[in-house]
Amino acid sequence: MFRCGAVIGLLLALLGAMGGRPAEARETVIDDTYTIDLPQDWGAVQIEPGYMLFYSQDRNVVFLVTVGQSMPRHREITAPMARSFDHLRQGSPDRFASLMRIKPKRVAVTVIGDHPDRVRVYRSIKALPGNKLMQEWGGGGN
Repeated sequence: MFRCGAVIGLLLALLGAMGGRPAEARETVIDDTYTIDLPQDWGAVQIEPGYMLFYSQDRNVVFLVTVGQSMPRHREITAPMARSFDHLRQGSPDRFASLMRIKPKRVAVTVIGDHPDRVRVYRSIKALPGNKLMQEWGGGGN
């Protein structure tokens, strides 16, 4: 629990330090498994190996992304962090979704909150070819 609290504290400090204006998206490779196109003003924090948090500058949406986990395990891993962002869900049940984005690589995503770029960022998550996870679980594509 302390670990989660420390990560949340670090995240809040990073969020508070952010400034500037929106710019074009940048493609980022994560865990040699997938890419994500993040707007320049979005941030990323590695919670632990195979577990990333992406967030908008306005703090209205966060993405919790795990690699190599089943959906039940993804939800278990992300639950403490997801609870810390419950305030982003208020007023609308569609401000929370957990989905398997890339099944062959088990890239699971929880999206909390709302933002104009939310759907575009989610759809930008693409598999890198020739990854061990893809060979292990078979298949290809998204």
